[in-house]
Amino acid sequence: MIFWSLAFVVTAVACAALYYAGAGRRVNAAAAVVDSPEVAHLKLQLKEIESDLALGRLGAAEATAAKGELARELMRLKATTRTATDPGTRRGLVAVAAVVTAVLAFGVYGALGRPDLPAQPLAERQDVPPPEMTLDDAIARIEAQLKLKPDDLRGWTVIAPAYMQMGRFADAANALRKVIALDGPTADRETDLGEALMMAKDGDASGEPLALFRSASNRDVTHVRSRYYLASEATREGDFATAKAEWQGLLKLSKGGESWVANAEAGLAAAEAGLNGGEVPDNSAIAGMVEGFSSRLNDSGGTIEEWTRLVRSRLVLGQTELAQTAYDAARKAYPNAGDRTELDVLAADNGLVASN
Repeated sequence: MIFWSLAFVVTAVACAALYYAGAGRRVNAAAAVVDSPEVAHLKLQLKEIESDLALGRLGAAEATAAKGELARELMRLKATTRTATDPGTRRGLVAVAAVVTAVLAFGVYGALGRPDLPAQPLAERQDVPPPEMTLDDAIARIEAQLKLKPDDLRGWTVIAPAYMQMGRFADAANALRKVIALDGPTADRETDLGEALMMAKDGDASGEPLALFRSASNRDVTHVRSRYYLASEATREGDFATAKAEWQGLLKLSKGGESWVANAEAGLAAAEAGLNGGEVPDNSAIAGMVEGFSSRLNDSGGTIEEWTRLVRSRLVLGQTELAQTAYDAARKAYPNAGDRTELDVLAADNGLVASN
């Protein structure tokens, strides 16, 4: 009872203060009237029109029309201001607001509050937020939830890229199989699964990964990642006719400036050289070019697109540790995550870890 009595008194005082503050009263009635910002702006526009007329920037007819429009806007503002500042209207609105405030305060507390409970010091309350979780803690929590709800599509979708980032490629593949079983295949999901299986085999795309890339590319002919893997594998196997067609089709999807374009152009050149009986660069020659590219970036720096290209090249060559080193250097050169969106996605898809 004491609580409700105090609550009533406090609410009454608050409502009275609200009414007194909002009801309005005349102070210094003889003081000059200050224009509202809107009115001052219109008057400034009027002066500009007169100035333009004097300088010949506006004709007489144009100036008259502009002044007329400003005059109509000024009358509309003054009419609105009179209505809004009418004392009777304002007092009525404030009274209603005070009553509504009181009703809401008691109503909400009656529904949600617990006046029957004793006071509890702030330091003893248990509803403090938990400390920030690490990636391992978050994954452990999701795994525990998935044991209870093995058909949780969202849980499997979230945990799959986390497994990739941690280098747990077999677990990532299992999670992606669950996603496909629960919600069906898409080009992205099949390519993600192919990448996980390929990384689990140290970059070997033969067998199921290649079949998944083909399925993804047939499902969506504009899907860049799956077609990139198909073109790379055809080049590696020496099927230069297929490789040339794949590289050409892939390059047609480019809008210009993508980080994979340089690699695709190099792949096309290799396929054409193979078809024409020329010397096709082997992995050692390609690795040498990548080493030169890496040295230039480490010595002189480069754009984020160039760093992304270097990381991708390392991954294509199966140089996962060097790809991680390049990724670390790129993160140091571009600490703002907003600049590294494509690179971070590439890294997460291939199990690289943000170690700095």
